[in-house]
Amino acid sequence: MSDHHSASPSGPGSDPHSGSSSGGGPAHGPAHYSDKDLQEEVYELETKSATAARLFDIRRLIGGLFVVYGVIVTIAGITASDADIDKAEGLNINLWTGLSMLALGLFFLAWLKLRPTAPPPPDAADAAQEQERGG
Repeated sequence: MSDHHSASPSGPGSDPHSGSSSGGGPAHGPAHYSDKDLQEEVYELETKSATAARLFDIRRLIGGLFVVYGVIVTIAGITASDADIDKAEGLNINLWTGLSMLALGLFFLAWLKLRPTAPPPPDAADAAQEQERGG
């Protein structure tokens, strides 16, 4: 973040634009932010929040885990011995389960790609906050 606080080299009371020395202090104190600065900071935080929401979307986690485990179980099914297949009454259960898990994981990842998480519109959030303040 950028630092918005800056000290005057000649001291706070020597500002030529501050008017008379009526004890009111300088116009720009160290804790003063302009509306533009606040809007930029809010926008930056909203962007970070939207990025975090997309990063930790449950579809990404579920899809990724199913793909990883699907690949592992599919490899186990491909390398299964005849004895392992005979135990499952002639069905290569690891191969079919692995392929199913792989398909489900790819479905979740495709769903995430086709319909990404959209942050709530800022107008609706602002209106809700104003209602809370007003009533």
